[in-house]
Amino acid sequence: MKNFIWAICLFMLTTSASAAEINFLDNPVWSTVIEKAKKENKVIFLDAYATWCGPCKMMDSETYKDQAVADYYNANFINVKYDMEKGEGLTLAQRFSVESYPNLLFINPDGTVLHRATGFRKGPEFTDLGQNAQFLISKKSAMEMSNAQFVKFADEATKYEDEDFDQMSEDYLAKQADILGNADLIDLIMNYANSLPDQKSLAYIANNKAKILQTGNYTEDDFNERLISLTLGYSLSEHEQLDDESLDFEIIKTLLEKYVPEKAFFVYHYFKSQYALDNKETEEAISEFDALLMNTPTKVTFDQVCNAMMNIGPALLNEGKLEATLKKFEDIKLIEKDADKVYMKDFVKAIIYIKVKDFEKFKVVANTMIASTGTPEKVKEDLKSALERIK
Repeated sequence: MKNFIWAICLFMLTTSASAAEINFLDNPVWSTVIEKAKKENKVIFLDAYATWCGPCKMMDSETYKDQAVADYYNANFINVKYDMEKGEGLTLAQRFSVESYPNLLFINPDGTVLHRATGFRKGPEFTDLGQNAQFLISKKSAMEMSNAQFVKFADEATKYEDEDFDQMSEDYLAKQADILGNADLIDLIMNYANSLPDQKSLAYIANNKAKILQTGNYTEDDFNERLISLTLGYSLSEHEQLDDESLDFEIIKTLLEKYVPEKAFFVYHYFKSQYALDNKETEEAISEFDALLMNTPTKVTFDQVCNAMMNIGPALLNEGKLEATLKKFEDIKLIEKDADKVYMKDFVKAIIYIKVKDFEKFKVVANTMIASTGTPEKVKEDLKSALERIK
């Protein structure tokens, strides 16, 4: 009796484990599919197949039985399969211009094709296809979304690196009576919007720091960093609107001095150095970076120049142009309040070397820092961990 019970349990476990698959309606009447999609407010996923198609059979035996695939498609779509060479499939093949198999279509409840792909897809790739289709579907109605819905859409757009999103977020914000009117809009501006509809919007944000901080979700540092990003983003969008292929750095400088005066000098010259590097103008990049080094600590803080050096140093090293810049960095005289940060001069070098994978030079600097009494213990521990990983 006990063996019989175990046999039943094993049978149940086996059948439940193999039960995962997409729940397809097979060759249904198309009008009933449209009706069901409208009633449930879901997009239709249509697998257009032919009985002789090998990849179609692989989709059936492998992809559609994948647990993650089944869970995602059953939750998000009305799933249908049609043999496109018989019955109503012939009409649908003509309507949807199906010429190869498998043809994977995502169709609105009104019968319009929103997205399509052809050929065999493995489980994870097929789930990605469905998610991409869902994103493209939501993109079509993004301008009519609530603020909360648009923030979720913004997160997806960021994930997919959607090229249209910057303009879409600008247009969406332009529709709002108050771009800081609620927590969702503040989240949109603080996390996703890279440019703004106009300078009036930029000024409004700059003058309403308290409104953003009151949400409790952002610090003053978060606000300051975001204001810099939005100022640069707006200045760059101004050039795009003017169809200007070259940047007018005076516009950028003027806007930075107006909205982030305390950090304008640093941001302006650091931006110019990065821009020059991106355009393979190494000497111009070095010249702009020298302006930062020569004005530390009068106009640039030691922390700022350290961070900048860690970012720009690897590019200069790869160009064989690091040594002179590094010497100027090392010659910076620290003011009293930065006296305990002298170890950062070596730490910056260590970061540059590890970024370019010059592990031998990294080891030399790291071991010197570990032996030094001026290096904080936490930094020593991090360096030891890094040395362990590159052994």
